[in-house]
Amino acid sequence: MKFRDRLPGQLAGQLMALLIGALLLAFLLSAGLIVIAQNRAGDRARSSVAADRAIELLVALDAIAPEGQADFTKAASTRTTRIRVSETPAVRITAENERSRELAALVAAQTERDAHVSILSRVETAATDDPRNAGRNREVIAISLPLASGAGWMNFTTQEPLTLHTSADQRFLLMSLGLMSLAVAAGVWIFVRRLTRPLTQLAEAAQRAARGDHSARVSELGPAELRKASLAFNGMQAEIARFDSERIRTIAAVGHDLRTPMTSLRIRAEMIEDDDLREPMIATLDEMAAMAEGLVTYARDGLEETRVPELDLAELLETLCRDRGVAFRAAARPQIEAGPVSLGRAVGNLIDNAQRYGGDGAVEVSLVREGREILIAVADQGPGIDAALMPVIFDPFTRGDSSRNADTGGAGLGLSIARRIARAHGGDLVLANRTPHGLVATLRLPV
Repeated sequence: MKFRDRLPGQLAGQLMALLIGALLLAFLLSAGLIVIAQNRAGDRARSSVAADRAIELLVALDAIAPEGQADFTKAASTRTTRIRVSETPAVRITAENERSRELAALVAAQTERDAHVSILSRVETAATDDPRNAGRNREVIAISLPLASGAGWMNFTTQEPLTLHTSADQRFLLMSLGLMSLAVAAGVWIFVRRLTRPLTQLAEAAQRAARGDHSARVSELGPAELRKASLAFNGMQAEIARFDSERIRTIAAVGHDLRTPMTSLRIRAEMIEDDDLREPMIATLDEMAAMAEGLVTYARDGLEETRVPELDLAELLETLCRDRGVAFRAAARPQIEAGPVSLGRAVGNLIDNAQRYGGDGAVEVSLVREGREILIAVADQGPGIDAALMPVIFDPFTRGDSSRNADTGGAGLGLSIARRIARAHGGDLVLANRTPHGLVATLRLPV
């Protein structure tokens, strides 16, 4: 799996992953740099303390007579610091490391004597050696300085913890950095959500527009680029709504104006005495009248009806199914805001199609709720719809049956009208062939 496939799918998630990764890296680097700085500061502090202590003891020894130096060294020695006087230096040559050379130069400059220094790091000590630093590693600093009398050397040795900072201090430091990182991450999350919210709204509005909801608009707030996109989208929606309104008015006008000449033609056709000539003409005129009426219905349904705020959908479906003699099953009784006439016509068209094309099989209507959607399914036992027709089955005047007679179907506007009504309610209509045979038409409506 590629790295980009592991990233969150949403833009907000990707931005947060990027920023959290950057914060984590900055946290680790900061912690590392602080620990390094603390260690260096601890090294300098230990060297300075050792130098001051050694110089103080040297000055004291120079002022004491040789016979009293043994008692002084014994009294001045502690559990971590020891001094003794000998004829030869304990440290014969300064150790070959930077801190030893720096400390030797510091002591030599302050005493004007040749100083031998050795710093041994990470010397293991037992837990009982020093309760202040039980079980920890130590650092031994050894300094040899000649006495002013020239009769011997002062050998100074001190053992100190490797760090002047306790584990509690380090935990507090890490906790502080962690809390600061969390606070920054929370602030960034709020900022990212605010930044990406207009994009989410734009995507949702685009989905609604794709389902035919020309009233979908987005807030024209946010950064300049998002404001431009929102303005463009809202302008496009307004133009599409205006164009669609003009188109619907044209369709309705054509369907309405065709009624008068077709009625006149039908009257004249009925006056023809030849039955073989009259009946086909009347049938053709009836088909044209059905098409014209379908155009008017297609243009009108779901657009101008006053919607009921709390429509009992189960009761509406029970009435439709009882009137048409089909089975109805309700797993829920939701109440939605909808137009009862147009929604009833949409479901009625689906039931009529199922009865018309479903053959002798039973038709069943079901009502269920899935999350934030209500599903009205109309299932039949017919032959279904050819897969080649599925992409265009919702186009006006497209029928699953190629014939055009009163026994098998009408003008091919039933599914188009049903989907138009569903989308006018913010939902959609989906068709699927059943196994082994049959068709299920599912009307999806938002709660």
